[in-house]
Amino acid sequence: MTRSIVILFTVVLMPQLAPAKRAAPAKVEPVIHEGIRYVAPNDDGRRGYIEAWDIQTNRKLWELTIFGNRIDPRLEEDVQWIFIKALGVQNGMLIVTSERGKTYEVDLKTKAVRESQLSQEQSTA
Repeated sequence: MTRSIVILFTVVLMPQLAPAKRAAPAKVEPVIHEGIRYVAPNDDGRRGYIEAWDIQTNRKLWELTIFGNRIDPRLEEDVQWIFIKALGVQNGMLIVTSERGKTYEVDLKTKAVRESQLSQEQSTA
């Protein structure tokens, strides 16, 4: 009887003890440019997005999706998630790099997003 209880508890608790299939996304350091802090929350693997915050008032100014990520319903969802891994500013453009190595440029004046030439060159190499 005791053996049956131990086996039952093992079977019930085993899924909760199994490690996650996807590691947590990397913490992305915020970037500050001209009084605005740009952050990548990395809380939604279905889309990579950034937020702009006023550093004096700590008020969110806007949010912008950089890339979307289609999820195949036939596969496990969490292993398909893609997150932002790095932010930077160069020549007035916010540079956003995904875990998959794609780089995007965001025009901070117009909020236009485009895939960087660097990213496109890497995909053809």
